[in-house]
Amino acid sequence: MTERQQTRRRERRNREKQEDLALRRLSDAAETAAAQVTSLLKLSSYLVSVLDPQAILANLIPRLVEVLPSVQAGIIWIDQLGRLRPSATFGLPLTPATAQDLNACQLRAGEGIAGLALQRVESQIMSTTLGYRETAALISPINETLFQHLNEQLPRQVTVAAMPLRVGPETIGVLELINLGTPEIHPPWRPLEQADIPVLQTFANLAASAIKNAQLYDAAQRSARRLKAFDAVVTAISTATDLNDLVQSVLAVVLELVSDASGALLLLDPLYDRLSLAAHRSLPPGGPETLAQLVVTEAPCAEVIHYGQPMQRLLLEERGEGVFLKAGMVECSYLPLLAGGTVAGVLALYGASGLNSRADKDLLMPICNQVGFAIANVRLYADSTSERRKLNTVVTSIAEGVLLCDAHGRLTLANEAALRLLRLDSLPFEQPLTAMPDFYRMRDLDGRPLTLEQLPFTRALAGEIFQDYRLILRGSSGDETVMSFSGAPARSDDDLIEGAVVVFRDITANQKLERAKDEFLAVAAHELRSPLAAVRSYADLLLRREQQRDEGDSRDLHGLTILTQQVSHMLRMVDNLLDVSRIDAGQLDLQMQQINLVHLANQVLDQQRPAAGNRTLQIEASNDELLVTCDTLRIRQVLTNLISNAIKYSPNEGIITVRLNRITESLTENQPPSSSAVVVSVSDEGGGITPDQQARLFQRYYRARNRKAEGLGLGLYLSRQFVQMHGGTIWVESAEGSGSTFAFSLPLSSDDVP
Repeated sequence: MTERQQTRRRERRNREKQEDLALRRLSDAAETAAAQVTSLLKLSSYLVSVLDPQAILANLIPRLVEVLPSVQAGIIWIDQLGRLRPSATFGLPLTPATAQDLNACQLRAGEGIAGLALQRVESQIMSTTLGYRETAALISPINETLFQHLNEQLPRQVTVAAMPLRVGPETIGVLELINLGTPEIHPPWRPLEQADIPVLQTFANLAASAIKNAQLYDAAQRSARRLKAFDAVVTAISTATDLNDLVQSVLAVVLELVSDASGALLLLDPLYDRLSLAAHRSLPPGGPETLAQLVVTEAPCAEVIHYGQPMQRLLLEERGEGVFLKAGMVECSYLPLLAGGTVAGVLALYGASGLNSRADKDLLMPICNQVGFAIANVRLYADSTSERRKLNTVVTSIAEGVLLCDAHGRLTLANEAALRLLRLDSLPFEQPLTAMPDFYRMRDLDGRPLTLEQLPFTRALAGEIFQDYRLILRGSSGDETVMSFSGAPARSDDDLIEGAVVVFRDITANQKLERAKDEFLAVAAHELRSPLAAVRSYADLLLRREQQRDEGDSRDLHGLTILTQQVSHMLRMVDNLLDVSRIDAGQLDLQMQQINLVHLANQVLDQQRPAAGNRTLQIEASNDELLVTCDTLRIRQVLTNLISNAIKYSPNEGIITVRLNRITESLTENQPPSSSAVVVSVSDEGGGITPDQQARLFQRYYRARNRKAEGLGLGLYLSRQFVQMHGGTIWVESAEGSGSTFAFSLPLSSDDVP
């Protein structure tokens, strides 16, 4: 064999050895890859079997490092409202301060290699010998210092791969894996390569599914616990017999939800701004005394009361929590008991380290809200019960009869006086309005049966406030009782009528006395009128003779003038009493004739000018002639009364104005609509009349308390009667300090319209 042949043989053998070595390497790589895939599948199976999301996040990267020689560290980023937050880290050689900054950082989409993977929804890989900072093309100024520290504390040669954690179309975060080592430092070792990405992305998707499933399972478990807790709290609330039983039961339920905790329920007294201890369990010695009575401003949970937000923190000696610190406790949780936006109390929990992680605010706050509403309802019920007792005592003690009805007019309450006055053993509650007139045999003072609209309750439910509404009630034996009713609507906070109250009393005896008084006054007036008329005639005769004397004594003239005026005044009062008796007896007839009302008003003004003194009397009329069909005598009396009153109550130099106008519609809400009428008004510049006095001015014998002029209080009463007999209306408009205007309307017939 030649030397050349030997050389070729050696070369062939060398090639065969190299090919065998390459084949063995490929076989080893395939076996390694297969082993890694198998390990990743086993790891995926393990992750799927874990139902605690925190356990998955804590164990995912450490187990990856065990099965992947190309990975020595990693970060799991979870997407929270579009920002990536680190939920788990492993293998990073960082100082405690940098590790803390890393755990607190947030990455936006496109920021860092993890943010880039989130933004593009595809895997990213980068190798560099310039440090970790070079793997992040875009970094916000907020995170620049952190990434600079990472760059300084991690090796210069790094390879970083970031895989989106995808569950179907949803991306829940990013899995960031880092190769930190060299063959000498981390054997066995090989770098992360692009060829690893498909397998790693598949694993990342499996891990994302495991995390998502665990989160859903955890949420379901939390919901189940919450429902169970709600059920326990609702049961405790529904079975509690009083406030003390309620707080004790609720506290027991809460402490079953939070293991190894002591607790207390503090109730707020807003009147004195204090917290009082209502229930406690497992508090250390001295704890109940510490929490027994707390001024809110000095309480350790003052912020909870003021802001209505839960507070979890370490126990502090300066906040008055030393007794709990001495007992070995470390943490506290204060949660407000809310009733809507109002704080009804505080749930206080105390325990060792880790209490605040066990005291789940999301679980406890809805329970606290339920407890807050329950406490408020118990207090409201207690307050309403107390108020009902007070109201019942007040209503029962009233000597007058008191009746209440709902918005439909059905009776809901009656006191004993009402039953006695109505001569009933028991009141027919929820009796409808339509049944009342016949049931109580109600009549007006003329003996006519009442209509539904005339019932006291009907008037009150219509929004009317009335007093001394007199009706006759006929008993089963036929005897009649006169009752005086006063009533008003009961309104809600939004001004809706939700019922009515009627108060009544027996005035039969008073009615008889008033009738006897009226009869006496009628007889007295009748007997007095003839001698008074004779006295006035002789007084007028003497006055005229004295005026005709050439050398008369001025003192005699003055005396006779006063005598004549006083006799005339007495005669007018007697005439008024006679008019009242005629009206009551129905014997006052009107003598109707057509007159010019403007001319009549001028006559009355001329008659009143001597008594006006320095006051100015003037008239304003829309026409020189306003014809109206009326009883001239009675309308003259009305005008005389109104103008005379205006003179009496006007100051010296004051102006009194009489206005006459024809109208075709109502001028005031108290005046009924009229197709055509004449309105006469008398305005003065006096001190005015208060609203409560205005309501009674037209009543018989009523005189305002601040009015000093003489009289029986019959002038305005008779004026109203005369105007109403003509089919008109009379009213007053006045304000204190701004004068008064008395006005009346008289309807026009077709003959009165020119």
